[in-house]
Formats: sequence, structure tokens, C-alpha cells
Amino acid sequence: MPFAATQQPRDVRDYDLDYSEFLPPDDILVDAEVFVEPPTGLSVTFALSHPRVKVWVQGGANGDVYKITVVAYTNDGRAKEEELKVRIKDY
Repeated sequence: MPFAATQQPRDVRDYDLDYSEFLPPDDILVDAEVFVEPPTGLSVTFALSHPRVKVWVQGGANGDVYKITVVAYTNDGRAKEEELKVRIKDY
């Protein structure tokens, strides 16, 4: 089940995805990709700091729900996909 959050259109929020339970002790995260659906209206960036991927989210239109998919890649060739759902609500 994806993680879900609600934020306002002018919020700048960060969400940490921890991959430590997925990784064996001798493997490390080396890269990640982030995909957003729908692909417009939301600004998403990320920072990689083994064993976490920090996703920064801002923008979006009131009432929209965005699915953010993060795929983290490891030194040994593993890939793990996680999802966030972010609802934009202007109070």
C-alpha cells in the first residue's frame, strides 16, 4: 500500500523512503528515478543518502492527487519500487 499525505499548494515538504529492510548488509543504493502521475503541476526532486531516498514535493493544484513512484537501484543490481500518493488541498 502506498504512503499517503496531504499538503497545501504552497507547501514544500519532504518524505523519506527507507530501503534498509530491502537491502542485504553488503549492498548500497547508488541511484534512483522518480516518476509523477499526472506529469504536470507538481515539482518533485530527490536526494539519495544510503539507505534512504528523500523526495521533495511542492506545487500542485487544489483537489488533485498525484502518484509519485520512486525506483531505487543498488550497487549489486537490485531495484526496489515504492509509491507515494500526495493530495493537494487548499484550506
